[in-house]
Amino acid sequence: MSTSNSLSLDQRIAALQQANGELVAANNTLTGEVTAKMGAINATVAGAEARMDQAIANLAASHSDMRINYYDGVVHSKTSLGIEADPDQPHMSKWKRIPVTGIGYHQYPINGALTKLHLKHGLSFDGGYHKDSPTYDSDWSRTFMQFVLTNEEASSEQINAELERLGTTLYPTGSWTDNAIMVTIPFLKIAELHPYTKLFVRFVNRPSALFSSGKQPQNIVEFGGNAKFAVDRVVNYPHIKV
Repeated sequence: MSTSNSLSLDQRIAALQQANGELVAANNTLTGEVTAKMGAINATVAGAEARMDQAIANLAASHSDMRINYYDGVVHSKTSLGIEADPDQPHMSKWKRIPVTGIGYHQYPINGALTKLHLKHGLSFDGGYHKDSPTYDSDWSRTFMQFVLTNEEASSEQINAELERLGTTLYPTGSWTDNAIMVTIPFLKIAELHPYTKLFVRFVNRPSALFSSGKQPQNIVEFGGNAKFAVDRVVNYPHIKV
């Protein structure tokens, strides 16, 4: 006879109650473990959401906090600014502070922060392009602009020295089209000068991509096109580091 058949009814009931108690205890343990895991998961998700919310807030703050030099949109050119060739690099001009009228052009930018130049237009020309200009046989240079934001009292020599010290690479600005342009430019903070800043430009000749195979850049005053630009504003973003 089997053991179960030899048990009395009371014994069977007691055994069932014990087994049920063990099942309830196991279920409670499992429920507790699941609840703890869910709590940990929820805490992790909440922490990630909080970090994401903070990142979004920081991003919004970084883009909304701006230090702006306002300009007047006046068109300037290689000719109108009366440039001089840099004696050490005659295919480049000396740096020229861009004249401005009105108010709002002084600012205290943050060094090492992203700085954007907004141009209403920035036109680059080949010297031999127009019919009343020299031909490409004698003028194979295309004139571009380069810009820096720096202390308004800076000399061309001081700007060049600071660019060399920092190892800053400047890229040419200018195109054939009359579109508005936004470009990233460096902000140079020269310690010994008054901190008010203004925008500076220099003009640079490069051999035209059309007719200049093997040619060297030519003197910026004598050759190249009359590149021109109009400045809307310069925006420095203190919380966006570069």
